[in-house]
Amino acid sequence: MRQLPIEQQVLLTLQVAALLMLCVRMWVAKLHRVYLYFFGYVLVELCQALVPMLVPVESLLYRDLYVVSQGLIMMFYALVVFELYSKVLKDLEGLAKLARRYIRIALGLAILIAVLPVRLEKNPAKMTGYLFAFERTVMSLLVIFVLFIILFLAYYPLPLARNVIIYLAGYVVSFLSVTIVTLINNVGYFWNRSLSTAQMGVDLACFLFWLLALSPEGERRRVVVGHQWNPGDDQRVLRQMEAMNAALLRSRPKL
Repeated sequence: MRQLPIEQQVLLTLQVAALLMLCVRMWVAKLHRVYLYFFGYVLVELCQALVPMLVPVESLLYRDLYVVSQGLIMMFYALVVFELYSKVLKDLEGLAKLARRYIRIALGLAILIAVLPVRLEKNPAKMTGYLFAFERTVMSLLVIFVLFIILFLAYYPLPLARNVIIYLAGYVVSFLSVTIVTLINNVGYFWNRSLSTAQMGVDLACFLFWLLALSPEGERRRVVVGHQWNPGDDQRVLRQMEAMNAALLRSRPKL
C-alpha cells in the first residue's frame, strides 16, 4: 500500500495538531461566533487532513472523501471571501452591498462556465477531473476578489480590528499558494510532489500564524494599514470613501 512521502506525513501530522489547537483556541476565545465561516473552513481543513491518516491513499474511498472534502473547502473559500468583505466593509453598507451583489453574480457565472464545458476536459471520465476543472475556474475568480480587497485596504486607511487583518493576511497567503499550485497542476503534474509539499508547508505556516496571532484582544484593538505612503492625506481619503458609500446608499436603495 503506497503511503504519502515521509516529508508530507510529517507536515500532515503537524497540520492536524495546529488545526486542532486552532479550533480549540477559537472556541474558547468565542471567536468562532465572530468568524463563523472561517471556523467552518478550519474544521473542514482538519477533517481533510485526517483522511490520509485513516484511509489508504490509493483506495476509492480516499478518492471519494478527498473530492467531497475539497468541494466543501472550495465552498468555504467563497464563504470566507464573503465574510472578509463583510468585516472589512462593516461600516460601509453601500460598498458592502455592492460587493456582495457582484460577488454573487460573478460566482454564479463562474460555476456555470465551469460546469457547461466539463465534458471537453482531457480527463472527464474521472471524478477528480471534474473537480479540477471546476476548481480552476472558481478559484481563479476568487483570486480577483481577494486581490481587489488587498488593493482597497492598501489605498484606503480604514481602521479595522487587528483580528481581521490577521485573518485576511493568513488567508491571502494560504489561498494564493493553493491557487498557484492548482493552476500548475492543471497544466501538468511534473512537479506534483514538490509542489504539494511546498503548499503543505505554507498552509502549516498559516495555521500556526492564526493560532498564535488571533486573540480576544484583537477584536478590540484597531489597526490601520492603508495609505501608509502619505499618512497626512488620511482624512481626505476617508471622506472620499464615505462620500462614495453615501452615494451608493442613495442611488441603490434596494441593492
